[in-house]
Amino acid sequence: MKSHNILIVEDELGVAHPLKKALDLSPDRLYQVELCFSGEEALERLGNKHFDLLISDFRLPGIDGLELLHQAQQISPGILGVIITAYGSPEVEERARKLAKAYIPKPFHLRDIIRIVQQILSGTTGNEQPVSPPEEASPVPSSSLHNERRRNSHLKVLACDLDGTLAKDGVIAPETWDLLRQAKTSGLTLILATGRVIESFIESGPFTEFFEAIVAEDGAVVFFPRRNVVKLPFGRLSSVVVQRLEEMKIPLERGMSIVATRVPYDEVIMKVLQDINVGVTIEYNNGAVMLLPPGATKGTGLSYALQDLGYSPRNLVACGDAENDCSMLELAELAVAVPNAIPKIKALADVVLPSVPGDNGTGINLLLRQLLTRRGPEHRQRPERRLVLGYTKDGMPVYLDPLTLVDSRLGIFGASNSGKSWLAGLLTEELFRLGYQVCIIDPEGDYRAMASMTHSLHLGVSDTPLPSIADLVNLLEWHAVSLVLDLSIRPPEERHEYVLEFVRALRGLRARRGRPHWFLIDEAQGFCPYEGGEFTNLLLESMQEGLGVGLVSYRPSQLSPLLLKKLDHCLLTRLGAPEEIQALAPYLAQFEEGQEVLNQISNLPIGQTFLCSNVFRPLTSRLQSPVRFQTGPRSIPHIRHLQKYLRAPLPEHKRFHFCTSDGGSLGYSAANLWEFRQILNELPLGSLKYHQHRGDFESWLLDVLGDSELARQVHKLDSRELDGEALRQALLELVVNRYDELEDIM
Repeated sequence: MKSHNILIVEDELGVAHPLKKALDLSPDRLYQVELCFSGEEALERLGNKHFDLLISDFRLPGIDGLELLHQAQQISPGILGVIITAYGSPEVEERARKLAKAYIPKPFHLRDIIRIVQQILSGTTGNEQPVSPPEEASPVPSSSLHNERRRNSHLKVLACDLDGTLAKDGVIAPETWDLLRQAKTSGLTLILATGRVIESFIESGPFTEFFEAIVAEDGAVVFFPRRNVVKLPFGRLSSVVVQRLEEMKIPLERGMSIVATRVPYDEVIMKVLQDINVGVTIEYNNGAVMLLPPGATKGTGLSYALQDLGYSPRNLVACGDAENDCSMLELAELAVAVPNAIPKIKALADVVLPSVPGDNGTGINLLLRQLLTRRGPEHRQRPERRLVLGYTKDGMPVYLDPLTLVDSRLGIFGASNSGKSWLAGLLTEELFRLGYQVCIIDPEGDYRAMASMTHSLHLGVSDTPLPSIADLVNLLEWHAVSLVLDLSIRPPEERHEYVLEFVRALRGLRARRGRPHWFLIDEAQGFCPYEGGEFTNLLLESMQEGLGVGLVSYRPSQLSPLLLKKLDHCLLTRLGAPEEIQALAPYLAQFEEGQEVLNQISNLPIGQTFLCSNVFRPLTSRLQSPVRFQTGPRSIPHIRHLQKYLRAPLPEHKRFHFCTSDGGSLGYSAANLWEFRQILNELPLGSLKYHQHRGDFESWLLDVLGDSELARQVHKLDSRELDGEALRQALLELVVNRYDELEDIM
């Protein structure tokens, strides 16, 4: 059979490399596949070599995919084209139908695009209109479709610049107003962020009807139309500065809080400021020069408005075009630049909108349509926003994209002491670090160390009644705080009832505020057993509505299969029991290397993890799922069963039973670390020496309490050849110091 030359043009490495690999592995090696990352590079290749098929992303650096295909057909008239895109607008599709043999929206499954390539190159598609993956014959996995619908469920706020973004030449088009109305009706909260003074535009359109807040004068003024309240969060510009500028006789525009002029008068302003030595913030915007009170920027003014309205920056989409928009794009969860934006804004943005004919010239209508359909634009991953989990053996970072994670479903599975709880804690710490609001259901006391992290609250430790659900919801809605619900001392029936009501209440909060951003359930099999039940059904409904959930379990075989089927991603540590491995087989079967994971997981070394994702767009840097990696370090200590570790009594069979020097029973035992340290003070030296030299202390600390660090330090005492009271004092010092350290964390 004839082989075909295929050129893939895709600047998203996580899409390009898996697609190339899949086509390279075609039966009988029918395809010779090359890859490049821009339209300009592709045209150079096309000028030097014949290609039968061009597969191109629509959005590329420089010329877009459709323009590339048009020029390619001029160079090589017989070349066929496939366009893939996350920008599924009718305009783009109409243009694609005139040039391409297939038009494929993202996300897609590899098997779909391979089938379409086979049809095109075999000539079975004829001359009909471009094809798309049929939804019934070869569907994208349902979890991927659900994820695409849900992945923006936490994006509840859209903040837009006015001039050059919403408005072109000072006018907002009727279609844009109509889309804004639809967005508001759909539940999206709209905020206007502009450098203008309010009086200059407020009468030119229904701004007070559409926008919940207007951040004006570059953040120095915040107006809440619904309450008809104006706030000046940073006060007013110093009267000394205003007076001196007025004396200079330069053109000035006065607002409530700022003074503005234009270039080149900024040179005069700089001299004035040097003379009077008064704090001022200076912002530039397309030749305008604005003097603001110290601390005032669009970003800080927008942050003030978000807090007042009960939202987090992690709920925010921000869109702009000019220098003074930098601070609000840096603040946002998703930063969007319009096509006419300056290079600095485009470099900062997660998304650069394409120019769409008839779309007001700013691209904003496309963004509004995407947010309305919950199919948000494909975005790049800002390095500082990545959730780094570890590194491959080649040193390549493995990370999750938090913007996707917080609206998806993750399973973390592994045997006891395999590192799964460490991994769950690491992921949670990373989410805390990035400002996401997380709720953790902790039935075993494994997450008490999280109390040491900023903006976290640990509840349930004492035997006092748990807070009311209404109080918890109010706390989460109006405060930037994450919760750890420690249920380790609660009876099972109280745990289940409380968590059931808590999740039920969270559904409403998530619908209103897009928070909490993520929900982690440890020992999930205890809440969602194999046979299902009321809580399982509630969780499935909440997932469908967009609640991001992490399920941690050492017994996936006892977890409801309905939940396992809905997982978007899995993190797998060592898992030895055959029935546990078999429980994950249906999930892993969808991956080309899934069987290899099943074969290796029982012998996976401690500290190593498999990441699997059934969302096509891989969440790891240039890596195709599944990927094996070494788990990274944590910023706070991980303590297993901390309540039991320090003071609560362990079961009889897990206590440390002390023996005489010849191995007989002393008749007493230590039920926790506090009792252990007390007994060490009075323990006969013969008994102490007997246990230390046999490694009994080390084994109990490691195997029962799970404290590898204290066990390691106790083991090192053997190399010091201590005896008698010297051994007692050294051992006591280690135990007392460790106890005090853990007590501080609590």
